[in-house]
Amino acid sequence: MKKQFIVWMLGVMVGGAALAEGNAGAPYTPFMFSIVTPLQVPSSDFDVGGLRINAIYGECQNFDGFDISTVGRARGHGNGLQVALLANIVDGDGLGFQVAPVNYVSGSYDGLQIGAVNYGAAKPQTSAQALQIGVFNGSDFIKGCQIGVINIAHEMIGFQIGVVNVIQNKDVPFLPIINCYF
Repeated sequence: MKKQFIVWMLGVMVGGAALAEGNAGAPYTPFMFSIVTPLQVPSSDFDVGGLRINAIYGECQNFDGFDISTVGRARGHGNGLQVALLANIVDGDGLGFQVAPVNYVSGSYDGLQIGAVNYGAAKPQTSAQALQIGVFNGSDFIKGCQIGVINIAHEMIGFQIGVVNVIQNKDVPFLPIINCYF
């Protein structure tokens, strides 16, 4: 009886989501489950505002909420807590907390990234206000702190702590151990 109720509730949430519209005109759902895209409910065209669970790989349009993945991707913005076994990927802007071996935000990013490889504000003319902690940290423009073995930024307001620290638009772009620019 309990299993039937849970299955029924999931059906109501997913079925009701198809009737709702997200901010950008995309369908909206409070819950998404994916084995591997396209084997997911609902489809990857949906905006998710709530819980997203991806067993192997899942993608959605925009994401706001809590994401548990092996590999999770948002083709639009990604806001909230993202935890993955391999990678968190956001093609648009991001806000929140990412924890995975690889964290990548193509657009502007505000928040905390913890992983082996962290890259926020990858596109030119985007910025990050972030704390990045990892082996490799990178950004086009960052206001904040990078702590890792290799830290690279095209422009930066803040400091870097690591073995290799590079702020490309600085008079002395490379300094070991600590580098800063204000």
